[in-house]
Amino acid sequence: MASFSHLNYLITCARGFESQLIEEAISLGAGEAEDKGGGVWVRGDFALGMRLCLWSRLANRVLVSVAEMYVHDMSCFYDLGGKVPLEPWFSPDSTFCIRTHVNDERFRNPVILSLKVKDGLVDQMRERWGRRASVDTHEPDVVLSLQVVQKRARLFVELQGDALNMRGYRGRQVQAPIRETLAAGMLRMSGWSGEGRFLDPMCGSGTFGIEAALMASGTAPGIQRRFGFERLPFFDDFRSVWQGFRESAREDARRGRKQFAGEIVSSDMDVAALDVAQNNAQTAGVDGMIRFVRADVLSIQPQTGTLVMNPPYGERMEVNGLALPEFYYQLGRHLRVFPDSKLTIISTSQLLKKNMHMRPSQRISTYNGPIPCEVATYALGKGTSHGKEEV
Repeated sequence: MASFSHLNYLITCARGFESQLIEEAISLGAGEAEDKGGGVWVRGDFALGMRLCLWSRLANRVLVSVAEMYVHDMSCFYDLGGKVPLEPWFSPDSTFCIRTHVNDERFRNPVILSLKVKDGLVDQMRERWGRRASVDTHEPDVVLSLQVVQKRARLFVELQGDALNMRGYRGRQVQAPIRETLAAGMLRMSGWSGEGRFLDPMCGSGTFGIEAALMASGTAPGIQRRFGFERLPFFDDFRSVWQGFRESAREDARRGRKQFAGEIVSSDMDVAALDVAQNNAQTAGVDGMIRFVRADVLSIQPQTGTLVMNPPYGERMEVNGLALPEFYYQLGRHLRVFPDSKLTIISTSQLLKKNMHMRPSQRISTYNGPIPCEVATYALGKGTSHGKEEV
């Protein structure tokens, strides 16, 4: 078996959640870890990459660094392709593609950069093997990620395949769903431990409740899907290790779901949304852990628990007949009296600061898709300083 004992990984995540990702990666066996803004550098062996794909709740992509260099003109990208180690990542029968992300004003056309790297790579293949691997942009065996930032170009092999937020359970969704990995970061921020009551009072397609159930039961978020590393030429060397990881994860999930003693409630006014949420929970295998209720968030009786929510913002102008500023004012007014509770919410900074009229105990600036957002946590209850209205 090939060792791959000293690999450099770049793990990407929602901006603002890097410190949480560092904690998670270390818990999964990573060695050194360094925050790089929107991602984390870690060191470890190939088994670490498989564990990250299977178990990381926060990561979007798991990338192995294979080549890098400073670039000053287009010819450098051809040279970079020639630096990629063919073995063990490629074989003459492999298919591959290159995905390029550029943040450098000197190089504005990612397509041309990809082609230059491809030319250097396949010329190296012809020299080594007498033939070359084929390009396949739909279902490639190997995905190379080219990142060009401030005069430095880096090439990575992507291990995850589809982005890790694609858990495999969300076959249907409602308008403006939240990415699963961002939802998981908000759950960690909320302090949800799987005990007591969890409430998502505007559940939409059910992502928060499902992620809460996966976390509470110790279910690996990637247990239902396949990964890009399974198509790499050397994967047979690691197949038995991977099968062991998956079987252990399945056993953890079975045991965790039986032992769960908390309460997870997902509610929404929209009957169609509740139907979508329940179907998604069933696909995830956690529908038995979640109670689905039709309810208006502004009519829910005060109760103790952990509340996490993604209310409308962005292009939406009103909710239930209320203009967004008025809705957020009424939301803060209603929720602040929930006894001994905690609210974690994502929205625009303006709506939260100007209309919730509560002081957050913690806040993170991030993005939900292309929209700049803030995730804020509030302590609720009449006896808490954070639950009091600001004047």
